[in-house]
This record gives sequence, structure tokens and C-alpha cells, in this order.
Amino acid sequence: MKHDDHDDFAVLVGARGSITSVEAGRPDAVPDGVLEAAGRLAATGHGDTQARFVWVGDAASERYLVTVDVHGSGPRRTADVSGRQAFQLPFGITVRELDVLSLVAIGATNTEIAGRLFLSTRTVTTHVDRIMRKLGVSHRTSAAVIAAEEGLIRLPFPGGEDGFDALRLGRQLSGRDAAPGPATEVISWPRLTRTPLVVGAALPLRGWAAADGIEMARATQLAVEEINARGGIDGRLLSMEIMDVDIMDVDSVRRTFTELTERDVDVITSGYVPYQDVAHDIVADSGIPYLHAATMAAMERRVLDDPVRHARIFQVCPSDRHYAPRFVEEMTALRDRGEWVPSSDRLAVVMSPWAMDLQASPTDLGVAEAARLAERHGWALELVQPMDHSITTWAGVAERIVHSEPAAVMLGHYLVDGTAAFLEAFHRAPSDTLVYSIYAPSVPAFREQLGARAEGLLWATVTGTYSDPLARAFVAKYTSRFGVKPGRSHAGIAYDRVRLAASAWSQVANPRDRGAVAIELRHSAVRGVNGAYWFDNDSQTALSYTNRTMDPSLAQAHLVFQIQDGRQRILSPTPYADTVFRPQPWLTRTAGTRLAAS
Repeated sequence: MKHDDHDDFAVLVGARGSITSVEAGRPDAVPDGVLEAAGRLAATGHGDTQARFVWVGDAASERYLVTVDVHGSGPRRTADVSGRQAFQLPFGITVRELDVLSLVAIGATNTEIAGRLFLSTRTVTTHVDRIMRKLGVSHRTSAAVIAAEEGLIRLPFPGGEDGFDALRLGRQLSGRDAAPGPATEVISWPRLTRTPLVVGAALPLRGWAAADGIEMARATQLAVEEINARGGIDGRLLSMEIMDVDIMDVDSVRRTFTELTERDVDVITSGYVPYQDVAHDIVADSGIPYLHAATMAAMERRVLDDPVRHARIFQVCPSDRHYAPRFVEEMTALRDRGEWVPSSDRLAVVMSPWAMDLQASPTDLGVAEAARLAERHGWALELVQPMDHSITTWAGVAERIVHSEPAAVMLGHYLVDGTAAFLEAFHRAPSDTLVYSIYAPSVPAFREQLGARAEGLLWATVTGTYSDPLARAFVAKYTSRFGVKPGRSHAGIAYDRVRLAASAWSQVANPRDRGAVAIELRHSAVRGVNGAYWFDNDSQTALSYTNRTMDPSLAQAHLVFQIQDGRQRILSPTPYADTVFRPQPWLTRTAGTRLAAS
């Protein structure tokens, strides 16, 4: 929750607890109790005294994260005091849990805490369990160490000052820690091993999309291993919670995302899920930052309609509504440059059965915009809906295309099996139709299944792995680690998702402050192997170059590939292209025109 700058403060306080100068904020914003505590620290401390605590006053707005630094010596000691208003406390703990944690930090038992706070022992036990879950620890001692290290001690001390001299803050305030000298006691704290930051991932490891899901899992693992090899995030290593999900089963989607939220992971990631609306609802309720790669304009609209509820949900790839317009633009460019001789002025878009399933989140390939764009460029756009009453198989779709012979057809289908089935049927007796697919050929299994029959195919993706040095380094590391090359889309984006989360965690004061992490995710631009990620827009969706911006440093290029000599080559856009168009072998008019020209 956003706080107003004028509620924060930075002041200089003398040994008598009075403000001697104001660096930021209003002097009347500083609670009297904070001034008193700072004065006591200045009066009794020494030049290297620093203290951190949470001040909780009577009003709900009077909650501050306070830092006090004492400078000077003798009567000239002063204290720099800064306070940030905290509508939400670190780790998501409540004020009552802060009371309990402060008493845990001095070694009080549950029974002792209950007596001091006038609670039942059972209630205190519940609070302690919740605190340890939020802190990610399993022992009271670890919780006590975190409380002391992170300044999670409440002032005024809950239940009175008795016993708080066990903490350095208590001794500082009482004057018992006034100056350095011979050690009179040794406080031996166990070494704290910071709890790992957990990347939760809902991925299809079996079924239709398993080839993609396995790539996503491997790329996630690779990114985690690389970050851990460099020491993690501020001493915290990363770990993974990867859960198998049947993306075509709404009950499986509901179970998987519910369990991930209940495991209290630090970020949730996923690939494409037809029932994305179900995932959105579950994650929104949890407050866990969510990085998903479902290319759905419908999910953009969901965030736009309720930005507060979905403030921590980010779509890490541009939306599906760019696919059909990009198809029209590419066909127009090939025609106008004379690289392709169309057989007619008609273009066709085949809608995926997934897109037509009204029980799932609707897929929008941008057909309406493509139709308007086609008309401006002298095309007529035809929409083909497979699996209706007249077409029951992908072979039937291919037969219709061969019979009607549009100049070009876009297969608006994401999965390998359907796209491969169309091409196998089309190749039996192809028409003079340029074939252009989306996404499915990015998966290595596609070319393994089709072999030479994939040669010449054009295909596009709103998020693809580039061919630049950064991407080539990723491909080399992935290949070395797993013995196979990654595909050209979701492996890269799964790798980038972990790095996006890690970048945000490394920039915030507390990586388990989910609100702060979400704010950092929104406002930072990060360059990955699939392009640039920048979510500072109303739908918190990655931008598309060149569809939504002409600045490639803030967007992901909508890449058009062609399979040439068995390799994936980038045809457009500039500056990422590394090849030129080759006419597909079955395009008779184009081949004849080139032969005549030669």
C-alpha cells in the first residue's frame, strides 16, 4: 500500500530527546516515544551505536520502521533518526504477531507470553506457528535471530520492559550497553542460515504440452543453479517447487495453483494455461507475485478491470491479439517487396479449437484488427474455425485450404500435434498457399515429428529467443547442462522469469516483502534472452516490438522465423533478422516468376 512521503521523517535528535534539525518530513510526524527512545540512545550510547525497531503507537497510522544512528562522544552525542511509515509490516506479520515475536526474541515461553499479553496459551501457540511460517523457519531460535537482525522488535516493549535486557536494544535503552570495554557477558547466537527464496512453478510435465513443460522446468532449474552459484540473493539461496498441471483440466489447474499458494512460495510462475482466469483468481487472493506466460488479451483486460486485485500479476509476454495483424503485415511486406507472388488476394486465419472453447479463457488472435488491416492493404481475410460441424479433423482443415487456395493461411494453433497434422495432410497435395504458423514450431518435438516436411515453414511468436550473443550463451549453457538444445520460445522465457524475480529480490530491502517486490517488478526494465521486460503499463503486460512500441529496449520482438535447411532462422523484424525469405517449395507462381526472371 502506498504511503505519503510527508509521513516519513529523517531528523537529528540530541541527548535530551529534542529535534535539532530536520532532513526530511515534518517534525510533528515524529512520535514522542520515538524521540524519547532516540534521546536515551544518544545519552547512553557511543559513536558506533545503531538500533532498529518498529514503533507502534495508539493510532493505526502510527506504525514506523525506525533506524537510529548515534554519532559523536560525551555530551556532544546526537542521533540520526529516520522513520518510514509501515502500513504493512515486514514478512506480512501483524501487530499482534510483532508483539509475540518480540517476546520470543527474549526467550519467553508461550505460557509466559500469554501471561504478559493477556492471551490464552493456545492463541499464542497459533501466533508462533504463523510467525515461523511467514519467516520461513522451523525453530523459535531462528525466529528470534531474524527478529533481532531485521529490527522486528516492538517499541514500546510489549508487556513491559522486564526481560528485554536480553536484547542489545534493551541494554542500549537502559544504558547497560553504554560504552565499549571489557566484555562482561557473551551472547551466543546460533549462526543463521537464511531460508531459501522459493520459485513456485505450475508446468505441464505430462500430456499434450509435456515437451514444453519439461523445457520450462529445465530452464527454471538452470537459472536457479546459476544464481545460487553466485551466492544467491543477499545470502539467500533459491529453491524450486515445480508442480505438474494438466493445463486442459480446470480441476487440475485449480488444485495445482491452490497448493502452490498454500506452500507459501515467494513467486509463482507458469507457462500457458487455457483456464488462466482460474489461476488469476487463486493467485490474486494469495498476494504472491505471479509471472505468467499466457498470451491472452483476456488477461490484460482482467488486470485493467481490477488493477488493485491484480496488482501483483504480470504477463511476461505480449498478448495473442498481435498474431493475426502481424501475419497480415508480413504477407504484405513479402508481396510488396516482390519476394512472393500471391495466388489471390485472399488470406485465411485458422482459429485454434482452444480459442473456440468458451469454457476456457478466450483466445484473441486479433482477427478483427487484422481484417481492417487486410482491407487497407488490398486483402480479403477469411476466418476458418476447425472442429465445427463441417470440419472434424485437422486433415479436414487442410482439405478446405487446398480446395479454396487462399494466398496464405495462418494456423492459429499453439500445440504441436494439431499443427503437424495439418501440415502432413496439406503436403499430400499442396495448393499454391503460403503456410504460416504460430508458436508450435518453437518446440523441438515439432521438427523431430515432421523432419523435412517442416522445411520452408514460416512461423511467428510474440515471445521468442533471439539469436544474439546473450541468447547464444543461454543456448550453450542449456545444451551443456541437459544434453539437448532448447526450443525458441518458452525455454527462454522460463529462464528469464527466474531472473526477473531475482532482479526484484535483489533491489528491495526485504525480498519477502511481496508488495515491495511487485512494485520493483513493475517499474524495472530487465533484458533477457527473449528480449526486454517492462511492465509499467495499465495491464502489467510485456510490450511488443514493433506492435506496441518502436523502442526495442523496453519490449520483446514479435519474431517471424523460417525453417531453412533444418534450422530456425529469423526473418523479421530488423535488427534481429538473420536471413531472407526463401519461397516455400510448393509455391508454384513464385517459383515460376523467379525462373522467368532468371
